[in-house]
Amino acid sequence: MIGNVSQQTVGHPVKKLFLGYGDDAIKRTLDLMANIIRASSQNYYVRRWAEKMVQGIDSSDSLGKVEAIFNYIKGNTSYLRDPQGTEFLKTPLVSLQLLEVGDRPLLDCDCLSILSLSLLKSIGFPVALRASSYKSNGKFTHVYGMVKVGENWLSLDLVKDFGPGWEAPGVTKTMDLGVA
Repeated sequence: MIGNVSQQTVGHPVKKLFLGYGDDAIKRTLDLMANIIRASSQNYYVRRWAEKMVQGIDSSDSLGKVEAIFNYIKGNTSYLRDPQGTEFLKTPLVSLQLLEVGDRPLLDCDCLSILSLSLLKSIGFPVALRASSYKSNGKFTHVYGMVKVGENWLSLDLVKDFGPGWEAPGVTKTMDLGVA
């Protein structure tokens, strides 16, 4: 049962921003995503969710923690594209509150990245965003997270279910942005 959708969206403001076109617009979108990740990673509610997801994993098992968060998100969310020409950026608070009430959030690649990187950053992992193109014209079509485990950066592409470290073949161009 869907229930009262109006009540479900109260307190979740939507802003319509024009970010431009081309690589500059992608950079502005990555900056906006990084700001959401920075703020969310400082929120105790987000931190508590991350703690619950890694509970029981040895404190020295960094890869195990990354895998636990990856697997939790993969097992409890579904992928859904944004409307054509529109970019929704759901904050982790929205996604985690949906999980808390038993819903399965529908998230696109940028929202999956925001959620996973916010959780990981909240428990001390260095994180970054990567926009990628698979087209000959270099137009960016995808974004996913990067997390530093030990000395290595691992990709976190939650759109596919291949686990941390997998990156789609055929990339023609990337743009990375660290989230300090």
